[in-house]
Amino acid sequence: MKKKIMTFAICIFLILLLNGCSVASEKEIIRYANEKYGEATLIRTEKIDDEEVVCYFKDKEYSFEYFVSSYMNDIVIDGATFGSTENKGSNFDITYYNYINDTIKDEIHDIEDKYNVNISISDGTYIYYFARISYNSNDTSNAALVSGEVSDLYTSIDSRHYWKDMVVEVYDCSGNYIGSYHSEQSAWMTPEEEIDLIYIDAIASLSPDAVYVGKEQHVFSETGVNINNVVQVLGNPEVKVDSIVTYYMFIVDDKEYYMCDFMITNDIGGYEWYTNYKK
Repeated sequence: MKKKIMTFAICIFLILLLNGCSVASEKEIIRYANEKYGEATLIRTEKIDDEEVVCYFKDKEYSFEYFVSSYMNDIVIDGATFGSTENKGSNFDITYYNYINDTIKDEIHDIEDKYNVNISISDGTYIYYFARISYNSNDTSNAALVSGEVSDLYTSIDSRHYWKDMVVEVYDCSGNYIGSYHSEQSAWMTPEEEIDLIYIDAIASLSPDAVYVGKEQHVFSETGVNINNVVQVLGNPEVKVDSIVTYYMFIVDDKEYYMCDFMITNDIGGYEWYTNYKK
């Protein structure tokens, strides 16, 4: 009964909150496009119907064209519809990505010939890497150099740093992943170093003054954590009492702390990396 009352209350709240909600105005879409994608010139606006409007823009820096749409989505709870909310969509990502690829295609071919590699790009479904390099020989000793050159081609054009967190992935001739060049850090990273980066970033979120100093490995039982409080992380090995876990050591205000590579439940029912640091 309480669950039904709570659901009903939430529905009423949403209805009141979303009452009068509509698609964004042309002015609002222009502001959104300039703030999110960089300066652009409005070409035209099309009102599809009362629930969708599309604005077409020309990028001021590179002159390619893209659109930003504002549209309404129904809010469905337990199979029932309770009003609608405004959303925005755009083809900017794929348009900008394709523009860069078209611009550097000759240089990409030169790198392929120079280093005897194949370079492929994203199909645009989900763009999280600039390109993928596949070696045609067993020698991958220059992977950091080659991937860095490819990354530099992209970042030299992306002056607004829209793709600042992108990578160039590298695979050996057998199709095994051997690492990536990370544009944000301007650094080559092995798979192990990429895993370390996850925890180093997590440490930074604990305190802006945290300084990472290295890592150690210990048996889980040494942590003193109840194994029943451990949360299984997708993609990570199952943690058992005799598992070897990694301690990522860091210093805050001259005191050393650690964060481990496993998660536990916290006091409010959420999940967090296990650490002996308290804010």
